[in-house]
Amino acid sequence: MRTLCLFVACLVLVPGVGSPALAQFQDAPSFDSFKVAVWRGRIAPLNLNSHPLARKFRTGSREQIKEAGVNFAGRYTLVSLGCGTGCAINGFVDARTGRAYFPNEFIGWTGIVGDYDPPEGEDSWTYRADSRLLRAVGRPNIGRPGEERYGPSGIYYYEWTRNRLRLVKFIPVGSYPKADPPVRR
Repeated sequence: MRTLCLFVACLVLVPGVGSPALAQFQDAPSFDSFKVAVWRGRIAPLNLNSHPLARKFRTGSREQIKEAGVNFAGRYTLVSLGCGTGCAINGFVDARTGRAYFPNEFIGWTGIVGDYDPPEGEDSWTYRADSRLLRAVGRPNIGRPGEERYGPSGIYYYEWTRNRLRLVKFIPVGSYPKADPPVRR
């Protein structure tokens, strides 16, 4: 019995051995690999003309900017605004300029992934003030504006660079392994 327990422990602990999913988690990007200096200056007010959603969600955005300050990618505040059950609109506000960015993937992001049982202490959104890397568990919006259409469920690692998201790694998890089909009109 002891030999069997030791064998199982080796499968779990040794990199590259065991399930492919475990190997994917071990290859996850590191926040330290995307380090940046953090802005320490005065935070600019939200620029309501920078994006239509900045004006629409100005109260919630302003509150989060004031409360959180710079919390992402060296000079941005990640703002998260509800748009229904399991739905969020997420964006970034530049502390230097007040300019708001709302990437399409995050306009209508859903955290509903189905049967994924996250490890204890895992957050749906993980990010740091000193890193351009963002880790999000869920499904990105892949539809046209106003269309509820989502990509596959999983853990998405994005880099915020040149005011755009760049997918660094995707690890499939949950009950929705495929993207929703296009809506026929």
